[in-house]
Amino acid sequence: MKRTSIILLAFFFFIGVSLSLYCQQQAKPELRKEIVQVKYLTVWRARELLRPYLSLPTRDLNVMGKIQDLPERNSLIIEDTPEVVEKLLSILKELDVKPLDLQFTADVILGSLGLGSSLGVTVDEQKELMSDPVIKELNSLLRYKSFKRLDSSIIKVQDNTRSVQRIGGDGISLQLSISPRFIKEEKADTFLVELTLSKPSGIYSAEGKEGPPSTLISTTLSLKSGERTVVGLSKLNGGDKALILILSAKVIK
Repeated sequence: MKRTSIILLAFFFFIGVSLSLYCQQQAKPELRKEIVQVKYLTVWRARELLRPYLSLPTRDLNVMGKIQDLPERNSLIIEDTPEVVEKLLSILKELDVKPLDLQFTADVILGSLGLGSSLGVTVDEQKELMSDPVIKELNSLLRYKSFKRLDSSIIKVQDNTRSVQRIGGDGISLQLSISPRFIKEEKADTFLVELTLSKPSGIYSAEGKEGPPSTLISTTLSLKSGERTVVGLSKLNGGDKALILILSAKVIK
């Protein structure tokens, strides 16, 4: 009888161990590990975009997905269930694409309360400028009687990046900072732009470092592709003159 009890205990112990191992195997499925190189995104940005899709431990599945940076190789190590890894690779393929090349045209216009002669503009030059539809609209809305084009600059920048360029003319030096984000829409392509127009101080320290610029215009605006928009106006010389910034944008094919 005693021997029978020992055999039964051993049997049930074996069954218990087997069930425990089976449950552990069920709770910890086989994981897949992939090393993937990031082409256009930074590894930090790619990791943050993929992190929300990793597996987390649950009552039925004891898995913690992992993503590790390899900055020196611009790569990621992804470890998770095969299904999740496949999904992450698919998401990364859609997101890690070459940024669009965007082109902006920035027109800097000087407006004056006086006649064109006060800006050094001839009658013919004034007539030509007044034929511009945007300038015509400005003339009807503002008190300025004459206008002069100081600069028309073409600025090329990639989507979701920042470009800083010196523009201006006629003794006026300006700095234009543009950070665009392209949004594809059904009716018209749209550009969401963070923009700052500033005037360099021109004052340098003994170490040769230029002082902080003066901000003239700082705004976030939405542009339709090919549409010319008046971004803003900054008064000069007590209000007798003003700088007017006009911007247009398009995707470079």
